[in-house]
Amino acid sequence: MSRARTRPGTRLATFALAMALPFAVASAWQAAASFNLIDPTQWASPVLVGHALSQQLSDPQFWSDFSASLLRDAQGTGVGILLGLPAGLALGRSALVRGLFVPVLDATKAIPIFTWVPLLSVWVGSGEEGKVTFIALAAALPVVFSTLEGVFSIQPRYLELARLLCLGRLVTLRRVVLPGAMPGILRGVHLALLYGWLATIGAEYLFEAGGGIGSNIMGARELYRLDLVVVDMIAIGLVGVLLDLAAGNTERFLLRWQERALS
Repeated sequence: MSRARTRPGTRLATFALAMALPFAVASAWQAAASFNLIDPTQWASPVLVGHALSQQLSDPQFWSDFSASLLRDAQGTGVGILLGLPAGLALGRSALVRGLFVPVLDATKAIPIFTWVPLLSVWVGSGEEGKVTFIALAAALPVVFSTLEGVFSIQPRYLELARLLCLGRLVTLRRVVLPGAMPGILRGVHLALLYGWLATIGAEYLFEAGGGIGSNIMGARELYRLDLVVVDMIAIGLVGVLLDLAAGNTERFLLRWQERALS
């Protein structure tokens, strides 16, 4: 059965509806600043934010900080995914491993991620290593649990068939486990990309000062440049939206390709 496609007019209407509230808020905000109902510098009116945006786009330091955050995010999230995927597969395939580690992981999941900052600062330092480790930890946990759920979602008859065919562990992993757990794995990677980016900004706040959007926000706050703070917040939000869209589209494409291969 073919899936219904969204019409261009429907997409345009959806976009217009989504932009209606932000546009109305920005208009009311600017009107309040223009009529001196609020302090435009303290509340960073849209006009001031627009001027700050043009300044930031032409400022090499902004792009340097932006690139530093993206690189830090890529390193930490990549490490988290590479560690979380095999850990989730091991938990899903071994009752012994689950019995040993799942209670600890459940307890770890219940602990707010930011409480790890003091320990990581002592263990790996409060510089770049600490930031990347913090990001990796935030990205790894959703991959572990989503991969575990993906392995559990595999229908037992497929694993039983692999045993009847005397397939080795590696062949079973490649032909049965990974394809069957793929929805869970992709969902975990999707979450890891989002959590990793949020953790990147948090790490730049909580660890030693260095290059990055988070550090840029801290510096703007010290200068009481709330317009620059808002610009950096917009940049952070745009990266998060782009990561979400890219991961979601990739996830749908790969799962659709998998469904076609199995049909």
